[in-house]
Amino acid sequence: MIYLDYSRAFDSVVHGKLIAKLEHYGVNPVILAWISSFLVGRVQCVRVGSSFSDYCDIVSGVPQGSVLGPVLFVISVNEMCNFYLLILV
Repeated sequence: MIYLDYSRAFDSVVHGKLIAKLEHYGVNPVILAWISSFLVGRVQCVRVGSSFSDYCDIVSGVPQGSVLGPVLFVISVNEMCNFYLLILV
């Protein structure tokens, strides 16, 4: 039995690799541009009480709580099973 730790896994999806994988799969360029704009250019900050940190760019990860986030995550890790099967054989 193999256990995989998916804690913080949604945060580990690299945008560039995901977009390249979708392009390799033949995703329509219009949809690819839409997904790219959904991921790229996001920023975040931290609020503690009434104080806010500086904004920083988000360079990896899929938005949690969105419908598209889990789908993009599954696409990004779908080859992982093949990799582990090769190791076991």
